Amino acid sequence: MKKKIILALSLVTIGLSGCGMASGSSGDVDPDMLIEHIKATEDLKEETAVYKFRNASDEEAEKMWERQYAGEWIYDVGEVSSEDEFALFLGKVIACFGMNDSLSSDWENMYSYPIIVENEQGEELLIEIYHGSGGPSYSIPIDFKDDEEKEKYEQAAKALVDHIQSSEPADYELETVYEDIPVNVKYSVKNGVAKAESEFPEDLQ
Repeated sequence: MKKKIILALSLVTIGLSGCGMASGSSGDVDPDMLIEHIKATEDLKEETAVYKFRNASDEEAEKMWERQYAGEWIYDVGEVSSEDEFALFLGKVIACFGMNDSLSSDWENMYSYPIIVENEQGEELLIEIYHGSGGPSYSIPIDFKDDEEKEKYEQAAKALVDHIQSSEPADYELETVYEDIPVNVKYSVKNGVAKAESEFPEDLQ
């Protein structure tokens, strides 16, 4: 039993060294710190595993209209290095939840995915992932009955966005138009590489 414990601690030490958490020989590492690190890692895995995600049915999606929903941008203004990230995000949404009938050529209403997020308590929360005038966004209710319900929705929305962001994108191609300018915008992902291509009218001043 002691040999197995020593071997396990040695393997973790190697892993921690690669993460910059430990240096030098294994004798420099505090076993208590290793145990705490292992526990923290296990806690993180459990935290990310408590949520389940699926496409909402048409009947479930209709319930959005029974409450007041409001959106939040997933990428804050100024944080996005290029619109390729918007294209990549859609590829990840498609990988997680497939293509749906909402995919549109209207850039400001490019897609809408009503998603059911089931939390640890077995509660099913309806959250929308969509592309609006500010790019990729999520929508949750704002008519909360109390702070506890608000926190549940906010945590579920964060878990959903993290789930999408951690996924590998699916290949796709979608041509859209940003009518305000107007400009043609084509989003695509091929072999994991996202691209956003814009084509402006020749007579645009």
